[in-house]
Formats: sequence, C-alpha cells, structure tokens
Amino acid sequence: MIQSPVFLVGAERSGTTMLHLMLDSHPEITGCEGFEFMVEMVGERGERPELAEYYEYLSRHAIFSTSELSIDRSLDYDSLVNDFLEQRHGVDNQDQPVIPMVHFGFSRLLNIWPEARFIHLVRDPRDVTSSVIEMGWAGTVWHGLDKWIESEDEWTEFAKKIDASRFVELRYSDLIADHPTELGKVCAFLGLAYTDEMMSYADETEYTVPDPSRVEAWKAKLGPDQLSLVEGRVGKMMTDRGFALSGGPLRQPTGVERFRLQWQNRLVKWRMRLDRFGPRLFVESLLIRVIPSDSYHKSVQLRTNKVERSRRKKSWR
Repeated sequence: MIQSPVFLVGAERSGTTMLHLMLDSHPEITGCEGFEFMVEMVGERGERPELAEYYEYLSRHAIFSTSELSIDRSLDYDSLVNDFLEQRHGVDNQDQPVIPMVHFGFSRLLNIWPEARFIHLVRDPRDVTSSVIEMGWAGTVWHGLDKWIESEDEWTEFAKKIDASRFVELRYSDLIADHPTELGKVCAFLGLAYTDEMMSYADETEYTVPDPSRVEAWKAKLGPDQLSLVEGRVGKMMTDRGFALSGGPLRQPTGVERFRLQWQNRLVKWRMRLDRFGPRLFVESLLIRVIPSDSYHKSVQLRTNKVERSRRKKSWR
C-alpha cells in the first residue's frame, strides 16, 4: 500500500481542475482528475462495498470509463483502489507523488490511507454559485451553494482530526493573483521545488492560464437580491474563511419564496438537461426513476455519460 498519498480536495467549481493541471505539469508530480470513485461507495463508518456491486458501479462511472485504469479482480477493496493509484504512478515514476482530485467524501479516505495528506483549495462561494449556475447544475444562487457548503462543512470537521502538518490550504483568489508563491507553498509541502513548467498546461489542454477576471466576478454577476440570499445563507462561513461580506442586507427566503426557489431550481435544471441531452434522452433520464429495470437504467446512464464527455474541456495531454 502507498503509505501517505496526497489528495487535492475542495468543492466543485473552486478551481480544483486548474490546480490539478498545474500540479500535473510539474515534472515530478502526477495529477489525477476526478477520483471520487475510490470513496463514493465507502460508508460513513468506513464500510466497504461488496466487490461485485463496486465493479458494476465502476462500469457506469463517467470518469472511470475514460481513465484507462484496469480492475484486478483478485484484490480486495482497499488493495484495488490503492492499485488505481499505483497504475497512475507507472513503472518509471514510483518515487514521484500522485495527487488525485476528490471533491466529496474525502474524510473517508483515511479509512483506507490513515497517513494520507491533503491540499485544500477554497473559493469565494459567491463566485462558486455563479459558476455552478453557468454550468447548469443549479437554477438559483441559493441552491448553487449546496455543494460548497457540503464540502466546506466536511473539510472543517475533517481538518480537526488530522495534524496541521498533514495539509496545506490555498485560496483560489491568492492562487490567481500570485501563482508562483501559492504553488511554491504546495511544492514545499510536497518536498519539491516550484518550476515555471507548472504553467505549461495551457499549451497542451483547453484550459487557459489563471484569469484575474474570474476573481470576484460575482460583483458583476449577482444582483443585490441574489447577493443578500447568498450572504444570508453562508455569511458566517464566509467570514470564518476570511471572505469579506459586501455590506448589504442579509436575509433568508420566506416559506413562499423557498417554495418558488425550489421550483425555479428544478425547472432550470430540467431545461438545461433538455438542451444538453435532447428530448428523448431527457425523457428517458426521468423514466429510469420509476422503471425498475437495471439494464435500462445502465443504458441511459452510459448514453448520458457519452454526452457529458463530449462537452468536457480537454484537460489531458
């Protein structure tokens, strides 16, 4: 088993893919995108899934299906997911760190790797919720905060359980403003030296170098009412993390407004899925919730995965 692997953690739309690419561009680091499949089926108390169930889960997983990882069915669960990391090392890179990206469930990683270390990236939730809406993952700024809250709550409790020497924290805005300094912190944590090669990913992927306009973009994207809802929901979490509030009013939605927001969120996501998948696949994605056919469910899942893959920006070499 790898004794102390390093994991990149943080909420989706927090800049984790960009940081992953920077790390992967270092000649002595291998980055791994989207490795939630290692822990998504591990229980809250560390219960491992049945292997047959896990194999089936992997056969439907959008990221695993393009990972080119092989499944050694002679291994138990812990050895299998560890083998996924070993495969990323490759024969010639056994001494360099492999850093998988994990957006949720990262507290369960200690069940498999008790000495694991972590790089935590946090972004202003006002920018996160704007980005989530642009992706079509939520239809309101209120609901666009869900994953950020879940991730940051998990990290807050998790960080209390491990020694401070086992993790390093970065803010997205600092990384954008001064990437040599912030990447230098990460490299020092890994026992490596910073190199300008870490910015070479822009030459080989569809991701660009850090764009300062993406910091505090919420000032142009969120209206006063949206801002009051966002800061009303996560204002305390923001100030705890060093994000200054706008100074405007803070409020919670009323009962009627909460109902309206729920339906708005649902309708916007439905519209996005209709545009993305087309009428037939959209309807089928709704039908699988009521049709008890596992084979049909898998067929629909694989077809939606294919559409999602076709829309992903190229982040590999």
